[in-house]
Amino acid sequence: MKKKDVVLIIPPNDAEAILIKEIAVHLGISIIESSQLHGASLDVGHDYVKQVLDSGYKHAVVIEMPGPKSEALLRRAGVEVVIIDHHHYTGLARAHDEKGELLPSSLEQFLKLFKVTDAQLKKMGLNPHLVRGIGIQDRGYVWSLFDEGYSKREVRQVLAYMDKLTAHLRNPDTEERKQRLAQKAWTRRKKWREFWIVTTRADVQLRPRLSRIIVDEVGKPTPLIIVEHGRGLIYVQESPYALHLFERFGGFTFGLDRNWGHKNMPGQKCVTLRDVKRAIETVHRSVLSSAT
Repeated sequence: MKKKDVVLIIPPNDAEAILIKEIAVHLGISIIESSQLHGASLDVGHDYVKQVLDSGYKHAVVIEMPGPKSEALLRRAGVEVVIIDHHHYTGLARAHDEKGELLPSSLEQFLKLFKVTDAQLKKMGLNPHLVRGIGIQDRGYVWSLFDEGYSKREVRQVLAYMDKLTAHLRNPDTEERKQRLAQKAWTRRKKWREFWIVTTRADVQLRPRLSRIIVDEVGKPTPLIIVEHGRGLIYVQESPYALHLFERFGGFTFGLDRNWGHKNMPGQKCVTLRDVKRAIETVHRSVLSSAT
């Protein structure tokens, strides 16, 4: 692909995507930036197809913005669509390659696609170890960093770099309150089977803050069921049930297929904590039955 013929379509809504965008700018790749948050889609919010065609691009590299309708339209118009993703979505599986192997993180795929070397990253003023660390942690959080040989000090450096990349996405006037709410929710946690159940009715993004608390206070992968009532989200983390829950309820997967989430939308059947517990119990009984 000649860079002048390539456009990157990306929603810079987390550390990984922000870093991909930054590297793409250094490489001289054109960018169509989406302001959508997590759950972004090529089929929503903007006519990406028209913008790509009007600009004459021959290759569209799409970062974690599944949109089958728009993808099909681009391909029919003769544009090569390169999908970079590593998640399952309702009705759309994009976490595995054609051999059924788990895909690496989107940052890792991007670096490989454009053959970005450590020497190039250094020339951009970036630390290759931290850059690759952002990709690894997006793939499997800090546990994958430890698995890849990162020390505790290096893991803290990666997390600090992640915070630096996403600082502009957080409101410093409200962040302290959100951290306090997350800690309060964690303190009120309840045990069910191997899971800690953590819930909040506050309109706060609980999951990433809880993950940091787990790193600091537990220090190992910890099964969680997280219910964010205010945001209509429910998650199950660090669990072998993630794909079963995805098959049962839809939603999305992340973190090496060991994490599942679902956003309850108006007008659709609500997935509740009780539903998730029942589904886990069903799978558990089925496994026990097949083992006897």
